[in-house]
Amino acid sequence: MKHSLQSNSIRSADIAAAAWRILLGLMLVAGTAASVHAQGQIGSGTISGSGSGPYTYSLSFGDAAGATSPIGSVWYGWTASGGDFLPGVPTSASAPAGWLATVSGRSVQFTATSPANDITAGGSLSGFGYQATFSPAQLAAAPNAALTVAYSAGLFSDAGDPFTVTAVVPEPSALALLLCGAIGLCWAGRRRLRVA
Repeated sequence: MKHSLQSNSIRSADIAAAAWRILLGLMLVAGTAASVHAQGQIGSGTISGSGSGPYTYSLSFGDAAGATSPIGSVWYGWTASGGDFLPGVPTSASAPAGWLATVSGRSVQFTATSPANDITAGGSLSGFGYQATFSPAQLAAAPNAALTVAYSAGLFSDAGDPFTVTAVVPEPSALALLLCGAIGLCWAGRRRLRVA
């Protein structure tokens, strides 16, 4: 009988421990779901530069599919803690239809003219840009220049979602073509050296 009581109390302890683990797991899942749901806008962006001075920069912004708010404004080259991070003052800025662009010190503000023009969850919008005297190399070397904040409506309409704009990287086939060309030039140069 004593053995049976001990066995039952061990089983009860095991069941209680398992129930506690399940409860903690459910609390973790519920907390994560609430956190994901409270994300608001989830901004992302890309940039590419061209020209030989003044340089033209093209930007594209997006809102992740899991976002619960649209993006109604973007402050590029700036963070909520302050600071204009571009290496110089842009000479001009442009935005797609339904958006306004404003140069603000060493940063650029983009704002939708109405909620109908917002970037919706899962969507993206290109056509943003600016011109500047600093080169793409200077932009890449500038600390924090890619820092950006997205807001659900106008600037400061909420706490904002900070994100980093990434440079557009050439597709692998373009890099392979460039590599083949470089190898061909080296081979041709080597043949000339042999003949001479």
